[in-house]
Amino acid sequence: MTPPALALVLGLAYVGLGVLGLMPGVVDGLFPASPALAVVHLAMGAWGLRAYLGRSSAQGYARAAGFVFAALALAGMLQGMERFLGAYIWLHLATAAAAGFVGWRPRSGERRSLAGDRRRTRAAVGVERRLNADDRRSFVQT
Repeated sequence: MTPPALALVLGLAYVGLGVLGLMPGVVDGLFPASPALAVVHLAMGAWGLRAYLGRSSAQGYARAAGFVFAALALAGMLQGMERFLGAYIWLHLATAAAAGFVGWRPRSGERRSLAGDRRRTRAAVGVERRLNADDRRSFVQT
């Protein structure tokens, strides 16, 4: 999954969860209604949609979302593993893990991309050897 795709998925999910969290009684069965947490979900969802549309960095969003949702999960654990907070804790932990993975993994599976690709830079060549008489490609046997 790419950072823009993650930003879209998390943006839509957390905007929806934030809107539902602001409506009392809608998500009380699985998630308890907390206006402060609903506002955080709305903000993170809006930032994700903004990152998907290219208004901000999608990779920066993924990295920040990893930290923010890990902090939310830790805050939920410090309050205690209650029956209702457990769903939020697991949701925030899963989101933090996915965002951290997408935010910090190498962009390509190729090994040379980790050290930098030399083909992207142009360097002056001292002697152009391809046009000399010793070029094997221009040598014709008779």
